[in-house]
Amino acid sequence: MDQLVDHFFSDSNVQRLVASTATWEPLQICYPKEVNVSRFIAWLLDPTEGHGLGDLAIQSLLVRAWVQSDQAELDLPTLRFLSPANIQTEGFSASMVTTEVNLGGRHLDILVVDPSRKRYVAIENKFGANQSAGQLKDYRKALEKLFPRYLGVHIFLDSNEAEPKDPSWIPIGYDWLAEFLHEAEAREATAEHVRSALSQFRRVIEEEADEAVAETSYGRLVTEVASTHTDVVGCMADWSVESSKGARAHMLAHLAGNADTLQGKAMLRLFQLYWRRTSVWDDCIRQMQFAPFIHAMRAKFTDLIVNAKRVRISFSLREWHPLVEMDARYFPAGVTVWRTGETFRVITFIQMNDVRLDRREDVLNAASQAREENGIKRKVHEEQSFVVLRRRKDLSLERAVEEAVAQLHYLQEILPYSP
Repeated sequence: MDQLVDHFFSDSNVQRLVASTATWEPLQICYPKEVNVSRFIAWLLDPTEGHGLGDLAIQSLLVRAWVQSDQAELDLPTLRFLSPANIQTEGFSASMVTTEVNLGGRHLDILVVDPSRKRYVAIENKFGANQSAGQLKDYRKALEKLFPRYLGVHIFLDSNEAEPKDPSWIPIGYDWLAEFLHEAEAREATAEHVRSALSQFRRVIEEEADEAVAETSYGRLVTEVASTHTDVVGCMADWSVESSKGARAHMLAHLAGNADTLQGKAMLRLFQLYWRRTSVWDDCIRQMQFAPFIHAMRAKFTDLIVNAKRVRISFSLREWHPLVEMDARYFPAGVTVWRTGETFRVITFIQMNDVRLDRREDVLNAASQAREENGIKRKVHEEQSFVVLRRRKDLSLERAVEEAVAQLHYLQEILPYSP
């Protein structure tokens, strides 16, 4: 083990990962769990607040809800309301936003209400926490009683991408929030002080989000280290499970007391590194579970792009670069894998955000054909940015790896990627 630890310390990727993650910005030091993420989201959704974005955030959220609506059981009026053509032409300036709404002794995180149009949007926000038994159903029933003739949209915003236990809630991940903040920062009309606040918050929540298939230097380093040093990261995984933050001093004392052998000294040095950058190594621990996917993909594709986040990993190919604009943040297609307990979900998608105008029709046609082949009846709209082509869940590790590789090959066959 001491040789593995020496090899780990000598890896330039490990050295860069440690050096690049020293923090200095206030929000990164506090970490969003300490600053009430729900209040920030509520501020963002309130069209009367000082961010100057008007109702762009609530429109963006509801369009994403429409994209994800096939994951929920919704009635026809709600589906019609969520249609992007309707949302983009509706006004939300009269909406009122509040947080911590008391519903039968429990507190809903965010509520957006427009009494003049008799509609509300309920948002339960989970930043790493789990939903309680019956929580979402109880919230929905209480809201339906409180607003009996209102059209209600129920959104389950979860950084861990868990499935809501009440099927009437629409699941949305933190990728939506990261994407919207990017767009808001890029607007010329966004004031500089607002842009700075949005930027800081985006960077710290991006640890919980997946930015489609955009690469980041941090994400690449985490992926490389996690897939290269599985034995060493596995040792850290044991510490992550067995020791809370308050117990680290006791574990340090135990390891120091056993540092009279080469292996004991190596483990002590490794624990010191783990202590200094716990959140970084916890990211590596989470990504270690995706190592079989990375190895299988790299064996089949020479121009692979890998983007790994806390709860998912995405794969795309550089050969599709001619389909997007020069300064594109998003590649036009890919495969995303989630781990849910002991099984995996695999989603094949097309991302339209940065597709060149002269190629949009070809890509949309390819998406429509693929959805038809996979039995998805809903048509693809031109304003739709994220298009699911195929979704498979409850897969074993072996089956999920096979599915991910096969679907990336499938995208190669259907995408018109030549210049």
